[in-house]
Amino acid sequence: MKKTYLTALSLMFAAGFGVIAPSAAVADAGQFYIAPGLQRIDYDKGRLLNDETGFTLGLGYDFTNQLSGEINVFDMDLDGTGPDDDVFHSRFDLLYNLDQKIGALSTFVVGGVGHNRFSQNEESVFDAGAGVKYQINDNLVWRTVVKKFWGMDEHFHDYGIDTSLVFSFGGNSAAPAATPARAAAASAAPSAPAAPDQDGDGVPDSRDACADTPRTHRVDNTGCSIVVEEVARIDLNVQFDFDQAVVKPEFNAEIQRVADFLNANPDTIAALEGHTDSQGSDEYNQDLSERRVNAVRQVLIERFGIASGKVSARGIGESRPVASNDTAEGRAQNRRVQSVISSTLQRFEPR
Repeated sequence: MKKTYLTALSLMFAAGFGVIAPSAAVADAGQFYIAPGLQRIDYDKGRLLNDETGFTLGLGYDFTNQLSGEINVFDMDLDGTGPDDDVFHSRFDLLYNLDQKIGALSTFVVGGVGHNRFSQNEESVFDAGAGVKYQINDNLVWRTVVKKFWGMDEHFHDYGIDTSLVFSFGGNSAAPAATPARAAAASAAPSAPAAPDQDGDGVPDSRDACADTPRTHRVDNTGCSIVVEEVARIDLNVQFDFDQAVVKPEFNAEIQRVADFLNANPDTIAALEGHTDSQGSDEYNQDLSERRVNAVRQVLIERFGIASGKVSARGIGESRPVASNDTAEGRAQNRRVQSVISSTLQRFEPR
């Protein structure tokens, strides 16, 4: 049994270094790590053991930024109807980081070979699984992995989940210093002449589709100014007394803001809507809503000098309340002229 375990372990190490060797040229500087955590095992029913949780400890090494090797151990006291009351587990795993992410979590797969030493017997096991990681800082990662364990001798199938904090240390991320020969060659090499760039926007004339762009504009890769669109918006809400269509002076400032917005945006039209509460007949309220909206329109035209073609007016009557007509406060809110006016603005993105 032990011979089988050692043979499989040797094969795993050989496979690991076989994967590592071709990628050594692009591997990151190596880092060791230690990974304490908790392990939960759902044992095969044939073992006559209860599910158990215990502490686990891993010691690993990052061969590259994607591939790591790890030795892991855990020791558990066992309950159940079977003869075993203790297990010591050890294994060697290879962990491979995937390019897929789930939000802020990165994903990885893991596989390896290990050994279970129960109080009454021993067995070798294979394991495989998948998990997620979260990078807390440069030297600390939280990870959780779900695994399946295959017993090689009695063919039991166990399932496990463990969660760990991975503390990295060591390694050397500094770039190698240039040799004197390389430094001399670099200083002796003639520098390439700069490509012509007549308007100085950073894009060579050979691919500059927009000559003479202002120096204050950011440009795209064709040398043209980058245009940013923004939506400007202003709301109008003028309220009226009961059965009245006279614009109260307190709303002049509100109407002037709309006039200023229209003057600043010449292509914008104000679409005004007049409304009433539910008191009175439908026909009367329709007429009252039209008188109210036209009153606000005339203030914009006559008091603030807005061109008549820039202001449209429509009476809605009582059909679109914004509050309940069962209360005095609600009816006061419904006696209104309102509008939502917006305009799409374009500006050049500055450097």
